[in-house]
This record gives sequence, C-alpha cells and structure tokens, in this order.
Amino acid sequence: MYLRLSILLVCVFSAFNSNMDLSNDNLLIEHNVNLESANEAVQHIVPDLMIGAGCKECTIREIEYCLSNDVIEDHCCCQRKYHEVFPYIAHTCYNKSRNCEPTVRDCGVFDRLLACCCHHYLGMKWKNQMSTTGSINGQSENTKNLFVFGLIILIIKSYYN
Repeated sequence: MYLRLSILLVCVFSAFNSNMDLSNDNLLIEHNVNLESANEAVQHIVPDLMIGAGCKECTIREIEYCLSNDVIEDHCCCQRKYHEVFPYIAHTCYNKSRNCEPTVRDCGVFDRLLACCCHHYLGMKWKNQMSTTGSINGQSENTKNLFVFGLIILIIKSYYN
C-alpha cells in the first residue's frame, strides 16, 4: 500500500516539475519557417538584388556573422513581432518572457547588417546549396530515396537470415 502511494507521489511530483521546465519545448512559437516553404522561397530569390542602397563593402567579420547562427538568433530577438525577413531559411522563433540582447551591439546594427550584408550572403549560400543538392537541407530527393531503398533491402535481408 505504502509502496503504491510512494510511486504515485513520485510520478505526480515529477510530472509537476517537468511542467515547470522553461526549455524551448514549452515556449510559445512566435513564427516558424518550415523546410518545405524555405525550399520554395529559395527558388525565387536573386542574391545580387538583395543588397541595400548606400551600403559599403562588407568586412570579413560581418560576413562571418551573417553566415553564423547568430543572425537568426538576432532576427528572433530584434524583430519580435512577426516580420519574416528570412523566408528562405528554415528556422523557428519563440516568444520569450524576458528581454533579449542581440549578438551585435544593438538591433540598429542588426538592421544595417541585414540590409547591407546578410541578405546577400545568405541568399548566395542557400541558393548555391539548393542548386547543387536540390534541397536546402543538403539532401536531394534521390539521396533520400536511395537511403530508404537501402534500408528496405537491409530489413528484408535481416528478416530472411
């Protein structure tokens, strides 16, 4: 009797504590660009036209920032209301209860880098990856189909052995 009661209490308290977890799983999604819509959007971008007016040459450090995950994190921080500037990159932004700080100095710097560097270099990166692999996640349909075919052969072979 006491053992059952103890197990029940442990289960209830562990379920209660897991609901208090503040990981990304429990945060509300502000917006999401899935892989399929990103694949569709990247087909329609023209990276050479994605440079803002009056921009100077981008530095190596600015280009490295643009090609890192920091630019997506700063997008989620600085553009808090739904404002999708990266429809060609699969990502998810979450509503966070506390204020965030961008990787760059402030959101004004983010906006300048976005207009002058990031759109152009990210557009080139994803457009090139799409043209060489057929998908922005790096796998073409042929590669996926080959993998599934190989998996089926392996299952059939293990079944008959």
